[in-house]
Amino acid sequence: MSWTLPDRGTLLALAEDGALTPQQLERAADVAPLVPTRDEWLAGADHVLAIAGAILLAAGLIFFFAYNWDDLHRFAKLGLALAALAACTGTALTAPPFATVWRAALLAASLATGALLALIGQTYQTGADIWELFVAWAALMTPFVLLARSSASWLLWLVVANAGLLRYLSESWWARFVGALGDAESLFAIAAFNGAVLLAFEFAGSVLLATPRRHIHRVAGFGVLVPLALGACLAWWEADFHAVGLAFAAVAAAFAYAYLTYRRDVPMLAQTAFATIAVATAALVRVLPHSADFVTINIVAVFVIASTGIAGVWLTRLHREGHRP
Repeated sequence: MSWTLPDRGTLLALAEDGALTPQQLERAADVAPLVPTRDEWLAGADHVLAIAGAILLAAGLIFFFAYNWDDLHRFAKLGLALAALAACTGTALTAPPFATVWRAALLAASLATGALLALIGQTYQTGADIWELFVAWAALMTPFVLLARSSASWLLWLVVANAGLLRYLSESWWARFVGALGDAESLFAIAAFNGAVLLAFEFAGSVLLATPRRHIHRVAGFGVLVPLALGACLAWWEADFHAVGLAFAAVAAAFAYAYLTYRRDVPMLAQTAFATIAVATAALVRVLPHSADFVTINIVAVFVIASTGIAGVWLTRLHREGHRP
């Protein structure tokens, strides 16, 4: 028998809280070591180094093209990019399914796909907007991501898809970002897309992920809360954002209920709590008189310190409760 990493964390947390005596902890250590074994360290290092190597190789390919752009013929550029993509897919085909090399090769293939699309766009000047590059990249990497079923590949897909959506919402990157902050429909679009991803992983996470982890859920939840919280803050001054404020209140209440009652997820509750504090702080700034700026600033500061402190204590208690059997 061997303790898993969550088991070790639970035992050590119980001992720290005083729920386990030193003698009981020693008996648990006699059953199996409470520290990671050599094989576990090697497996973890193998996973980290494989993912880091895939990312660095893909980045090296991109910088190679950037540095030697004028010296390479367009067919040489395309040939090298296609060879890199073929090497990644070939490595995945020869690796055991869902092994570290399999996932790292598919992640590198996803990155190489984006490099190839950027290379085609720069070489032939198709006139397509940059949002089309991101959307095409997300669409073409989807088969690799579905095969990999890893959090790293899904996080890359989510970042690229959000970049495409953000770029689509305005004509340029900066104008699009400003537009996304100043337009209620854009905020709803960003929140709705990330909400759909969150629901997909909540109800079909066992199909989309080979190893049950909640990284993608939390990033998607962040993508839901942030635009709605921004709109809710603006709603205290602009009537156009009142619907966004109501949507934020509904989503925050739903998150709090779901992640307290059905699935205890402290990071999701933390995002919800601090987003709510930000909206409440904006409301406080709105209602306080601005004639006494010194008093107003201190009231707001005390409110932020007190509310975040209370939230931190509550979240810490929930985290400790989650480690108890």
